[in-house]
Amino acid sequence: MKSRNVARTAAVIIGIGMLSATTPAFADQDVKAIWGHGYRTSADKGVAAVKDLGDDGNEVYVQYTRSGHGSKIFTLWNKKGKGTTTYSGDGGTVTIKKVCRSISLSSDYCVNR
Repeated sequence: MKSRNVARTAAVIIGIGMLSATTPAFADQDVKAIWGHGYRTSADKGVAAVKDLGDDGNEVYVQYTRSGHGSKIFTLWNKKGKGTTTYSGDGGTVTIKKVCRSISLSSDYCVNR
């Protein structure tokens, strides 16, 4: 009976450890769609990033705010294609608002945080 409790406790501890290891500290600032991923870097909360995940030829961008700049919305573009990531300069803490896919001759498609 005691060995079962020890095994259960160990399983719970391992499970919690795995969950915390796989959940990034910046998950609250992580917006992902099938075609793009906007986030702030984990090492420095003052850098925004946008990764192009789609093989569709469309550009992607992220819109965000920065502490110390009021409600000003910044836009970071990734025009380099699938699999590439573009980073902003370093500054005040970034708050990701949305990631968007730029579609020619049509409205852009965005996913909000």
